[in-house]
Amino acid sequence: MSIKILGGFARGQQLSVPKGDTIRPTSVMLRRRIYDFYQQLDGVVFVDLCAGSGAMGFEAWSRGAERVYLNEVNRHVLKTLEENRETILLRNDHKKTGRIICSHTPAEKFIKHFQEIYQGFSEEEKSETILFLDPPYSQKTIYNDVIKALTAEPWYFGQLWIESDPVKGLPKEEWEKYGLIPLKIFEQGDSYIFVTNFPGP
Repeated sequence: MSIKILGGFARGQQLSVPKGDTIRPTSVMLRRRIYDFYQQLDGVVFVDLCAGSGAMGFEAWSRGAERVYLNEVNRHVLKTLEENRETILLRNDHKKTGRIICSHTPAEKFIKHFQEIYQGFSEEEKSETILFLDPPYSQKTIYNDVIKALTAEPWYFGQLWIESDPVKGLPKEEWEKYGLIPLKIFEQGDSYIFVTNFPGP
């Protein structure tokens, strides 16, 4: 099984998806909805905490993201993710030099590691960072653990994208508990991506 990058200089190029139900890629239509709005991401640092096939991160890279962090906890899925990275880099080495960094750790631990990386960013890089949180919808504790790690102290000042589903995961209203105000909400079927500036007003 494979899915395609929708836009940017790598448009139409295919990404492999692991067999079975180990991951749930962001649907093509939902991915199209958010990236029709965020078409250009020049200079952005994009961080996918639960990367799966890497489709969201590779899409951001194709649209100009300068650095993409793809974190995946499942070793089998990580192998496919790294293969996708090598294929995409090889095909586009003459077009783009932005870095794609893969890692293997639980999302709630990765965010603490990323905090150290983030502290070394310039002020512009900090404000141009996007964190994408999209665990398996039913694993609700991951959402809460990551956001608690972000709110424990005021260290992150970029954008946060949260994908979930009120049936299998958490409703859009859940994020109000953390004082997060939506800039935009993109929806497709039951799934949505909640976009907010962090840490909110």
